[in-house]
Amino acid sequence: MIQESQFANANVIVTGGAGFIGSHLVSVLSELGASVTVIDNLQSGKWSNLSDIARVTSVTADVTHREQVDTIFKDVAPEYVFHFAANASVPGSVENPDYDFDANAGGTYNVFRACRGLDGLKKAVLASSAAVYGEPAELPIRETTALRPISPYGYSKLSSEHVMNCHHSVYGVPGVAARIFNAYGPRMARFVILDFLRKLGNDPNVLSVLGSGQQVREFTYVRDAVSAFLHLAIYGETGQAYNVSGGSPMSILDLAGRIIAARGLTDTCRIETTGASWIGDAQRWTTDTSRLQALGFTAEWDIDMGLRETISWFDNEEAR
Repeated sequence: MIQESQFANANVIVTGGAGFIGSHLVSVLSELGASVTVIDNLQSGKWSNLSDIARVTSVTADVTHREQVDTIFKDVAPEYVFHFAANASVPGSVENPDYDFDANAGGTYNVFRACRGLDGLKKAVLASSAAVYGEPAELPIRETTALRPISPYGYSKLSSEHVMNCHHSVYGVPGVAARIFNAYGPRMARFVILDFLRKLGNDPNVLSVLGSGQQVREFTYVRDAVSAFLHLAIYGETGQAYNVSGGSPMSILDLAGRIIAARGLTDTCRIETTGASWIGDAQRWTTDTSRLQALGFTAEWDIDMGLRETISWFDNEEAR
């Protein structure tokens, strides 16, 4: 259990903190009494995601700009760093691998470089991705499973982990990595659940599913993801990576059926599969999170609870 005293009055930097998971984390950190500096280039984040949150300083900057990062870190002297700023699109990484690598691996280098010599730094938590596993040869996926990315995004995230590990082993930066599996929830800007909701909004009679629909995923509700990051900041072993997942594997067809049912369209909407998906779309992920659970983490949101919250947020956004 994360206690308020563990972050009370702490100086914290959250890169990408105006985005999806980052903004939810900033909100909880503020509630726990931390003073949070958010760095975001606003490519996908919005300062409105942080409205009405106390003790937050917002800085429009890009982690690929080394001098900006150095200056901010020296001024803030953070005790905790949460690094979310990144390109988070597998198809986008295939279309523009140069940008993907610069944003992810290069940005991570600048952030961890800036962490060197921060005497008061307790933990720097890197938002990595399940994409580092690619198409795993064994299931469930453990942190010891071979890392074989199948997309530029996966490779750039793996490179980011190497950057973190280098700074830990050579410079003593207390870094830890969170390999996130399919996060979703309010403020999400992309990914399959949001894609399905938008498609059903355009045509409630048919839902197109990329690929065969037999792809298996585990989905992580954003509040569980935030809880995992806080656990890693306090209890995570430096130099290690942890799987972050809500559990309960399901096929994309199963997910589609649940969203159709939540919309009350079970009897009227049909599912069509495209037969082909995008490059880098792994076919099956099931996850072992025992390493994270050993730190006291428990996923509290099942997929149906999370979908209700996500759909409610989506409908409110569409009504604006």
